[in-house]
Amino acid sequence: MRFIRPMVYSAMAVVIGTSAFLLTSKQAVSQTDAVNQLHPTAYIETNEVSASFKVGGRVTEVLVKEGDSVKKGQVLARLQSTEIEAKVQQAKAAVALAQGKIAEAEGATATAEAKKQQGIAGVNVTADTAEQQIAQAQAAVSAAQAKVDGLHNGARPEEKKQAEIQFQAASEVYTIAEQNLNRMNAMLAQGLVAQADVDKVKVSFEEAKTKRDLAQQQLNMANQGPREEEIRGAEALLAQAQATLKLAEANRGTVQVRQGDVAAADAAVQQAQGAIKSAQSGELQAKAAQLEAETYLSYTDLVAPTDGVVLYQSAQVGELVGSGFPVFSVESTEQRWAKFYMPETSVAGLKVGNKISMTMLSTGEKVEGTVTTVAAAPDFAIKKATQTSGETDIRSFGIKIELNQLPVTATTGMTLQWIGKTEG
Repeated sequence: MRFIRPMVYSAMAVVIGTSAFLLTSKQAVSQTDAVNQLHPTAYIETNEVSASFKVGGRVTEVLVKEGDSVKKGQVLARLQSTEIEAKVQQAKAAVALAQGKIAEAEGATATAEAKKQQGIAGVNVTADTAEQQIAQAQAAVSAAQAKVDGLHNGARPEEKKQAEIQFQAASEVYTIAEQNLNRMNAMLAQGLVAQADVDKVKVSFEEAKTKRDLAQQQLNMANQGPREEEIRGAEALLAQAQATLKLAEANRGTVQVRQGDVAAADAAVQQAQGAIKSAQSGELQAKAAQLEAETYLSYTDLVAPTDGVVLYQSAQVGELVGSGFPVFSVESTEQRWAKFYMPETSVAGLKVGNKISMTMLSTGEKVEGTVTTVAAAPDFAIKKATQTSGETDIRSFGIKIELNQLPVTATTGMTLQWIGKTEG
């Protein structure tokens, strides 16, 4: 009995001590959980972006190194571009050639249009001249016929009067012919008619002059009486006037010839305009080829896809790289965030857009951010009840905070501690 009682006392002491230790440990764990629930921690996170060439080739330049800060669009490396540069120059030459063809076609169009307008003017002049020549020749024939008839019939007072009228008519014809000659000479100086047309009018002028002189002689003969040789001369002039009339009527065909020239010139204009459209189409194709070549040339420059820091480099100068090969990995600094995991009992009332205050554990500096996501965590993050009496499972939620502005001392991976929601 003396030995049993001490053993019982010892056992009771062990049980009491163990119970006290477990109770103290549970309280300490509960206090730690409470602190972690109220002020959880998370890491500063960001995206890691690969920088790759759009085309394959040999690396000729590397302009940055690991650890360098880069700006979006900054050239990081270059590929060999000799062949592509040659294609760009070839495309530019094709554009210049197409533009030269356009200028050539436009010049041909202008020339054809000028010939067309000159032909139209020639048709109008020729038509007017032909009708005037016919009218003059008809008048000359009438005058010559009247003269011959008058000589055969002998001069009478009426005939004398008629001779005077014929002389006046011939004088008028001469005046018209002289005016036509002057006008044709002026148009010849302007390049609107040919020398041949002027020569024809000049012939008409000489004929009108001759007829006027003949009318003068006939008037004199009417006053003095005809002679045999005068009668023969008048008949010869009549024959000449009739021949002139036939020639003038034949000249009407020249108008149709000139109209054919106008039609040919118009066809040349249409052809030249078609050449312009064809050359313009060629220019568009050449410019498209130039743009394509210049685009491929731009692909030989590897630019930073984002603001950030170069983490590592996977290719060196002289190496061949393929399209899409990650030459650099860049840690983006354009947007950084932290993701806190909190029990559902602590996220009540949180919503997207709330402003959150945090502290950097390494420096104690304050950081602010904005809630962008409130989402339930996976099932493994559910805190299971340890006892069945009065306890329930507690689910965790992931709270993603977009960091608005970090201190210059902040680095991706540093720890932030939750303080709480700010006012406003």
